[in-house]
Amino acid sequence: MAEEFQERTEQATPKRKEDARKKGKVAKSYDFNSALVILASTGVLYFCCNFMYQKIANLTKFVLSNLHTIEITPKSVAEYGFFIFSFLMMNLFPLLIFLTVIGVGANIAQTGYIFTLEPLKFDFERLNPINGIKKIFLSRRSLFELGKGFFKIGVIGFTIYLTLRSMVDDIVVLIDSDLGKISSFMVSSVFSLMLKTGIVYFLIAVFDFAFQKWEYERELRMTRQEVKEEIKELEGDPQIKARIRRKQAEIARRRMMQNVPKSDVVITNPTHIAIALKYDSEKMNAPKVVAKGMNLIAEKIKEIAMKHKIPIVEDKPLAHALYKMVDVDEEIPPQLYKAVAKVLAYVYQLKKKSYSAVR
Repeated sequence: MAEEFQERTEQATPKRKEDARKKGKVAKSYDFNSALVILASTGVLYFCCNFMYQKIANLTKFVLSNLHTIEITPKSVAEYGFFIFSFLMMNLFPLLIFLTVIGVGANIAQTGYIFTLEPLKFDFERLNPINGIKKIFLSRRSLFELGKGFFKIGVIGFTIYLTLRSMVDDIVVLIDSDLGKISSFMVSSVFSLMLKTGIVYFLIAVFDFAFQKWEYERELRMTRQEVKEEIKELEGDPQIKARIRRKQAEIARRRMMQNVPKSDVVITNPTHIAIALKYDSEKMNAPKVVAKGMNLIAEKIKEIAMKHKIPIVEDKPLAHALYKMVDVDEEIPPQLYKAVAKVLAYVYQLKKKSYSAVR
């Protein structure tokens, strides 16, 4: 319950952002997509208007010049309608594809590629009228969208007004002009109007995207407790990890102690360090450390060695060198061969004397 009253002062972690992204929650401005589509349409109009005009003019000329040969029947109307529809689709379909690519590209530019069905899942919270009223009238986003709508209508409307006002004198002159000049004026006027509107709309969209980004980051903020819980989830609870490490160390220690009775010699310093060595000339390239430890562990190694009658040899320099340089289950390095060989020779000599005494 205390978490509900904590302030969300921490920036969202990468995991929280990724989880939100998987649910389809990303910072995005729909106005940005619309503005780019308007500007792209303006560019197409500028570069392709002559081509499109020529195509439509040829179609109009063909239809008007053949009106006297057209027989009006249900079948012919359907055929001519299909012909005109096919003609328009062949010439406008590439434009529609281009604008679709622009719209999709603008969307990906804002959010990157994302595919999720999470927003389509049924959620009872969406049916809660109280939450709906809060989102409509009380949320910062709703108030911003309302203000942005009025601002957008005002600015774009004023831009259109100024553009049309500047054309009034030219429109009056066109009264006595031919059809070609009127058509040319209309196309250039539409282009000018779309360009200015698109630029203004694009500037509004950039501002809107910045707000959506800021609002998105604000909504994803976390409390300090949430950050701590996430770190625990990702890295594991420190207390649990410590218990696991202790358990692993205990298991390793127990396994190490089981190897002491199999060793050939235990080298000590003599009180603080004990290292148990094993050497099998048929299986090993060099003697191997099967157990080592300090203080209490060293005492335990020596206790097990005495119980199983494993020779214990005191050699302080060698004991320190083995403890620092060699880990358990590792063979000794070449620089220690000579010192260890002397110890093993001594041990084998003791075993030989003991065996002879028994016989």
